[in-house]
Parts: sequence; C-alpha cells; structure tokens
Amino acid sequence: MPKFFLMLCTSLLFALLQSCASSGVQTSRFEIKEGNFYLDEQPIQLICGEMHYPRIPKEYWRDRMKRAKAMGINTVSAYVFWNYHERQPGVFDFEGQADIKRFIQIAQEEGLFVILRPGPYVCAEWDFGGYPSWLLKEEGMVYRSNDERFLQACQNYIQRLGEELSDLTLSNGGPILMVQVENEYGSYGADKVYLGKLRDMLKKAGFNVPLMTCDGAGQMEAGRVDGTLSTVNGAVGEDIFKSVDRFHPGGPYFVAEFYPAWFDVWGTPHSYRDYKKPAEQLEWMVNNNVSVSIYMFHGGTNFDYTNGANTAYGYAPQPTSYDYDAPLGEYGNMYPKYWAFREMLQQHLYKDEQLPEVPAPNPVIEIEELVLTESAPLSAAFEKTVEAERPLCMEEMEQDFGYIHYETILNEKTKGTLTIKDVRDYAVVLLNGKQVGSLDRRHRQSSMEIDVKDVPAKLEIIVENVGRVNYGADILNNRKGITEKVSINGTELLGWKCTSLPLYKAPVGSFNYQNNHIKGQPAFHRATFTLDSTGDTFLDLSSWGKGAAWINGRSLGKFWNIGPQQTLYVPGPWLKKGQNELVIFAFEDTGARTVKGLKEPILDQLGADKNKREKSTLDYGLKPVLESGDVVLKAEMSNEQGWQEFQFDSPVTMRHLALEALSTNDGKSLGVCELDVIDKDGNVLTKDTWKVVYVSSEVEDKGFAEYIIDGNLGTQWKAGENDQRPCVIVDLGEITSVKGVRLRHSYNEQSGRLKELRLYGRPQFFLLKD
Repeated sequence: MPKFFLMLCTSLLFALLQSCASSGVQTSRFEIKEGNFYLDEQPIQLICGEMHYPRIPKEYWRDRMKRAKAMGINTVSAYVFWNYHERQPGVFDFEGQADIKRFIQIAQEEGLFVILRPGPYVCAEWDFGGYPSWLLKEEGMVYRSNDERFLQACQNYIQRLGEELSDLTLSNGGPILMVQVENEYGSYGADKVYLGKLRDMLKKAGFNVPLMTCDGAGQMEAGRVDGTLSTVNGAVGEDIFKSVDRFHPGGPYFVAEFYPAWFDVWGTPHSYRDYKKPAEQLEWMVNNNVSVSIYMFHGGTNFDYTNGANTAYGYAPQPTSYDYDAPLGEYGNMYPKYWAFREMLQQHLYKDEQLPEVPAPNPVIEIEELVLTESAPLSAAFEKTVEAERPLCMEEMEQDFGYIHYETILNEKTKGTLTIKDVRDYAVVLLNGKQVGSLDRRHRQSSMEIDVKDVPAKLEIIVENVGRVNYGADILNNRKGITEKVSINGTELLGWKCTSLPLYKAPVGSFNYQNNHIKGQPAFHRATFTLDSTGDTFLDLSSWGKGAAWINGRSLGKFWNIGPQQTLYVPGPWLKKGQNELVIFAFEDTGARTVKGLKEPILDQLGADKNKREKSTLDYGLKPVLESGDVVLKAEMSNEQGWQEFQFDSPVTMRHLALEALSTNDGKSLGVCELDVIDKDGNVLTKDTWKVVYVSSEVEDKGFAEYIIDGNLGTQWKAGENDQRPCVIVDLGEITSVKGVRLRHSYNEQSGRLKELRLYGRPQFFLLKD
C-alpha cells in the first residue's frame, strides 16, 4: 500500500459525501501541500475515471457511476462542452441531456468526487474542441488567445457555468475538488496573459477550489500559469517524476490523462490495446503515490453529430462510437481492462475492504429484420433557405452541425471539371435529381468530371460537416460547407439557394412519408415496429453506405460503411414497449432498405472506401512541428552494415517518434532500411500497430516511407533528391516507455546512408500547412 492513501470507499467518507449531497453543508477542504493532495488534513491519492455526460444517455448516468465505483474509481473527471450549452450566443441550455449539474450530483450521491474541466477549449475528439461554431462568424477573431472579443465570449460562458455549478464545489458542500484551466494549451501556445485571464474568470465565477493545468511532458512549461497545479498527460513510470519535479519538486504527482487505449478514426481499424501493459503502468502509479485519471474510463457515443476531427496527418474525423477500447465499453460493457484494473486496485488499495459489487449487465435485445417501406425526400427537411450570389457556409447560415444543401440552375450544356474549392467535408453532387459523384476531404478531393447534356439542369450539392478539427492550429480554419466557390472548367457558378439541414434535431417523424422507394438520391426512410421488451441494441447498417439514424426522434448519430464502426448504439431507455419508430437518412443511397438490431456492436470491420485513391495519401504540403523540448536523441550512424543501437539517457514516454536526418555519409539523398524501437525493459517492440503518418518526401515504388517499418531488410525508405532535411513520423500505436532505438542501413546501396540524426518523441505530433 502507498505511504499516503485515503481509503475513499470507507463508510466514513461515503457518509460524508452523502451528507454533503443532502444538506449542502460545508464539511470538507481539499488542499495541495507538502507534495501531496489532502482532504480534510488527510492525504489522498486520486484514482480518476474520465466520463462525458453528453456521450452517455442521461438515463444511464448513475449506472456508469456505479460501475466506476465498483472498479475502484474514487473521482470522476469530466469535460464541460461549451458548444453543447451555448449553441447560439447568449442562449444557454442546461436541461435534459445537457444537465451537467445533475450529472455531478449523481456522482456525489454515488460517493465520487469530481474534477471539472470546463475549458473553454477541451479537445476531447469533440467538434471544434468544444468551441461553439458561432465564434467562426467573427472575422479575424483569434481563438485560444488574448483576443478581447474571444475572451468576452469565454467570460460569458464561464460566468454562466459558475452560476450553474459553483455551489457544487467541495468548499460549498459539493463533490468538485479541482477545476482545470484550459486544456493542453502548451501544445498550442505559450500566452501566459491569456491563461491568467481564464484562471481569474474561473475564480470570479465562484470555483473556490484548487486549479490545475494539464499538458504533455514537453509542453508543461508553455501550458502552466501561476496559481495552478501543473499536471502531466501521457507519462508513465519514472518519466512522471522527471516531468513534474521541474515545476513541483517532490509532487504532488498527477497524470491527468493516462491512456490505456486510443480513439478511432473513420476508415482505419478499431483501436485496441491489450490490458496487460496498461495494468502494469497503472499499478506502478498506485504503488508510487501517483494520482491518475484514466482517459477514457468510459467513452460512450457521439450522439447528435458531435464528433471532432484531427488534421495531424491529413483530415481524420472520428466516428460516432467513442468506445475508445476503454475499460468500460460504449454501452457500459466491461472489457478485460476493467477486470484487470479492478483486480489490481482491490489488491493494492482496497486490501482492508471489498470493492462494491459490479452491477449486472444491462438488458440487451435483438430486433428482427425491419423493412423500411416508407420514404420522404430530402426536401421534407427544408426549413431555412437563403438566396445568395455565392454559396454560404454553415456558419453564415447560423448552423453548427449536420448538412447543408446548395442548388443552382445550369442553362448551358457543358462537359468538364466541376470544382468545389476546399469543400468541408463530404459532398454529394446531384444533377437533375440523380447522384453523379461525391468528394471526400479525407482524400483531399475537390473536383470531379461532370457532363451536362440536358438544360436547364438543376445542380445540387449536399455537404456534410463530418467533424470540425479539435486539435492543433487548424481549429482556426474550421468553417463548414462550401467555404469558397464552385466552378466548371474555371468559370465560377453564381446564383445559389442555400438551405440549412442540421438534421440532428429535425422532426424526422413528422415528414410526409409515402410508400414509394426514392432511389439514387439522399432521402429519409422509415419503419415502425413493436417491442414486447426493451434493452440496448445495435443497428447493423453495414449495407447502407453513409447517413444518419433516429429512434423515436432521438439522434443515434451517423454511420459510414467504410468502418470500423458498422453499428449504431440504441440505448434501451430510448426504446418503448409497444410501437417504435426508426428513421434512416441515406445520404448516399446503396439501395439497402432492411436493418437488424444486434446483441453486440460491430466496431472493427472496415468496408470498401469508394473515394480512396490507390496512391499514397500522405500530404507533402504539410510540415511537422518539431520542438527542441521533444528531442530525445542526437546521434551519428557509422557507415557499417548491421543494426546500430542508440540508448536514451532515461526512458521516455511517447506514442509518436520522429526521425530527422541531418546528413548522409556522402551527401546524397537519404536511404534508411529499418527502424526498431526498444522498450524500457530492453525488448524490441513489435510493429503490428505501427504506421507512418508523415514523411517529408519519398520515392514512389522504390522507397515508400512505410518500408522503414515493414520488417523487410531488402527494402528502404528513400527520400527525394531535393529534400534537405528528410523527416518521417511513426505512430507506435500506443503510449509506451521507450529506452532507445536501433537503425539499419540498406544491404543493397552504399550511397545516401544516414549519418547525423535527431529523434523526437511525444504522445502526439501535429502538422501545419507548408
């Protein structure tokens, strides 16, 4: 057992929390002193689990809290999503699924403390990192900065949040014991004035408990601000002490985000990480008095189209499922990680008492095949239409999520290239009511061939917001829809009708459905069905292409057959005994009209990606942000055959590794045969989950960047002849503790062998447009 640990499952402290919940009497004090956290003068080790109230059906909030408690969690860590509460300026919503106050009260009732993370920026693989889309209407506004207009909007939000939640701080008898200022700001900037103003806003709003910041180890200095506790994200083992001691010698040590897994991206395999290493890493923290927050303990679901996107290695949107391969799965199911973590915590922290019993699984049902026999056209959802010379983007239409429809008339026959410059993010193109193509931002597509034979012709373009960027510099460029112009063969098309289609809140059940099958164009399809009993289920939409679905008027989110997610989670409380209504929006019509409800989700099944090009999708127009604080090795290779190994001064926590070539042995273009990584125990890591996410240049067919990690000593990465500083970034597939690397020259070529090199390591790199 650690030297300092307050057993939060004792009946005494559970009674304390229950008393605070019922009486509101100030009974507790949380402090940071002497290198430790203290609760009412007793040292406490925080074992936190991250959960997000919008991603969990409100009816299941208490269920997920009970499962957290039963695993050994004593604190819930929770982001607050600004754009979930203020979707239009000055119009706040804290009711229903947005009732975060009730979420926190339930945590207290279940004997859990809360760390509140109100941002205003939160990242979280959430649309725009939590910022409301209406900020994008302000020309020249700089987000995450000391911009007065931006700070005023932040002030309004934080002040209103304080009115809602400040009475729930521990000092006021509630469960909130710490509040976070911003989020991973050191990965973005270093404006201490900006951070200081946010800190002061939170204090003024009534959050009278200790404040904290969180950053990756290399970014802690840039992200810290006076009057707050600096915590580290992603670090494991001794790297935790090394990171924190720079700012708080002797602690307290708090890993604000420990990653036992990772999020998914549309079109790539489901993230999976075996429980063994995360359990060992967590056990080390527990035994060394390191407080920790598991990100995620329970991920949940991006209902209402709230998923975000990354652009670190090209546009990469997250799917509806936020399962995260977390200990507690998308629908409250316990993965092996859950049981491994529970067993370890029981053994090391709760020796003197038994953890609560794990609640029984919630009911799960099958729904026999349904046939959607009724259809309604896309125009049934038309409400707000604006005529404009040029297409208006979503933000100009005061729209946040969903789709937007554009229409114009072509009066002349033409054949050639239709260009939608910088379309955001997925466009379906219709000519006289029939789909003639689609464009996918993930593949940097903005043009297609079109043949207009019959005039006048109606050209329609429906654009989907697949997810605003939530991380990195690209949050500054986050408008959706047609953001510039449309042209055919270079001639701009003018005179448009623009129609908002948020759809996530559309009254889909009230459309005028007919028993005629609309084919070849976006449309709504409906079925009604009867249930004798209810329970969680999973709609198998693998044959439906791309679109969205609703059950009894509740948004289930979006589906896309490219995977890895092929089912949509239907929470049992959203179903009814008796008659139910299912509506599916076929954005791209495959002709499918049947669907089943399965007892288990399909989260790891890739489908055909019809928009994918065969050539590499790595964007040579990007450049990596390589920071001196992330350099883990400067070395020189000898011009010899065989493996050459390089050890770091001490193990380094990383997920992404960047290799930068400074010179070659003869000044000719670089060639590197193979890269291996050595873990903290001296073992060479397997490369099953590795992938190259950036390369400055490569010689196609003969020297792809992927060859540096393919395990084949007969291949090599070959950089372009004019690449003066070749660089490749590899995603290792999980956060790990790395002791060193080994590199190997090609057997076949003597020229261009790597000489001087630099290695950078961190949980995540990001790239910028060149």
